[in-house]
Amino acid sequence: MSVLLITYDYTKIDPSSDPVLNIVKEYKHIQVFEGVYAIETDEKTRTVFNRIIPYLTHDVHLLIVTLIKPFVAPVMGSVSAWLFKHLPEE
Repeated sequence: MSVLLITYDYTKIDPSSDPVLNIVKEYKHIQVFEGVYAIETDEKTRTVFNRIIPYLTHDVHLLIVTLIKPFVAPVMGSVSAWLFKHLPEE
């Protein structure tokens, strides 16, 4: 399994009907920061990107990257614990 970091400009989307969040919730996931989620998946980055992109308007930015250990980030303890548990080694 890999862990993908998904970040998007959610401020331009109605939070009560956010299709990106609905897609994210289909995976094991954790919210890292506002508009930033880490998901665990067997899918390729391009596959997840292709699932999300049809729901975004042209002025919304989306970035999806693969994460591996080691990592350094100023995140809350629960986020750090989730990442350590789910991130594969280099």
